[in-house]
Amino acid sequence: MRLSFYSVSACTLASAVIASASSSIFNVANFESNDIIYRDVAVIGGGSAGTYSAISLKDKGKSVIVVEKKGRLGGHAETYLDPVTGTPVDMGVLVFHNITVVKDYFNRFEIPLNKADEFLTSEFYYDFRTGRPVSPTFTPSAEDVSAAFAAYMAQYSKYPGLINGTMLPSPVPEELYMPFGKFVEKYGTQAAIPSMYYFNPGVGDILSNPVIEQFRYWSSYMVGSVATDFLGPVRRNVSELYTRAEAELSSSSSLLLSSEVVHAHRAEGESAIKLVVRTPSGPKLIIVKKLVIAFPPKLDFLAPFDLSATEKTLFSKYIDTGYYVGLVKNSGLPKNASISNAAQYHTEFTFPYLPAAYSFAPSAIPGLQLVTYATGQTSKSLPLSDEAVKTNIINTIKRIQKQNPDRFTTTEPEFVVFASHAPYNLQVRSEDIRDGFYEKLYTLQGQRNTHWTGAAWKGEDSSLLWKYSEEIVVPQVMEGL
Repeated sequence: MRLSFYSVSACTLASAVIASASSSIFNVANFESNDIIYRDVAVIGGGSAGTYSAISLKDKGKSVIVVEKKGRLGGHAETYLDPVTGTPVDMGVLVFHNITVVKDYFNRFEIPLNKADEFLTSEFYYDFRTGRPVSPTFTPSAEDVSAAFAAYMAQYSKYPGLINGTMLPSPVPEELYMPFGKFVEKYGTQAAIPSMYYFNPGVGDILSNPVIEQFRYWSSYMVGSVATDFLGPVRRNVSELYTRAEAELSSSSSLLLSSEVVHAHRAEGESAIKLVVRTPSGPKLIIVKKLVIAFPPKLDFLAPFDLSATEKTLFSKYIDTGYYVGLVKNSGLPKNASISNAAQYHTEFTFPYLPAAYSFAPSAIPGLQLVTYATGQTSKSLPLSDEAVKTNIINTIKRIQKQNPDRFTTTEPEFVVFASHAPYNLQVRSEDIRDGFYEKLYTLQGQRNTHWTGAAWKGEDSSLLWKYSEEIVVPQVMEGL
């Protein structure tokens, strides 16, 4: 098709207008001098990986600015403080691996660590859909569980690239993208599956997930910590780490809370990265040499970041789960034992149907029950509204009470605190893994002066996110600064 002179002129004019408008967004003349922030690096997202990366870069002599959408740092690290006694209850991140990066990070903020509390083993199982008790039909011995984990690790250890992320052989072996249920049958690891499932809520249908997505969370470090001991803060308050990091970053004008990037210009080479950020005190212009994005890379979250075609294609592949936690009072549930969700005939492991609550467990505050809730996989970043989840949980408690009046007190349960951790456990489908998704993903590191960290790049594990950020991401960011 031949374009007329007028068509070409119109297209050229339209392009010029768009370019001019885009340029004016980042024009320093449109901002007051105290609203322009110059730094070496901007870190977008103040969760586990983002906060760690910012502190590490700062310790290495680089200037940083952290932009966090919430009014606090910490991401999944949610801690409730009882207003009467001051007793803390961690609701999100609970434990850490006994590795150098963890001990160094807590020591940097003078927060002592010791052996973490043991997880309360479920003593009762109920089908939360009906409220009726369930008798688990699969109860492996400790010896069988240990042998199953050993068989699992024998296969995991074949892929040393998992130490530095999700670095897979090319072509990707079918064994890494087949359903995890087939892997379980092939290597006889059934005895480990209940521990894997209930220890890590939020994985969706564990038996349908691709094997590599299970490997990403259940790493050699995770298996080792389960076999020995995890670490936890002596004061049992994980959020203290982020409170101290927040104070340090704020004192050097290196933190923007309740703030969000609304426009971004990312360039190659020596060109500066420019960000327009909406803050409680008005718009700011941030000009930096490099960018670290440390929040879940879902397309709706990344809309302001001028994505390349490759980035759009890759990030469109992500699916996730919804994961939610809270503390409930007046539950009428056991004060010294947890109850877990189970469906008698769903699978040989009696796993529950989702979405649903996983479990209720007594907290360190008498009378308050800690609840966890999750959905199956979805392409939605926010699978359910907070109100829908809370209503479902309250109805679940009432259903259990009604069906078991001889065991549980009939009360009116109420939420004391609630938190959404959606989107959680980002992963991709088997066909995407087969087609080299993860190999393509890691080639994005450093393109357009942008680096990436967070659970999508390593796994839902704060300890290993810090290790990944320190050993892989931060050194790459430092190059050329």
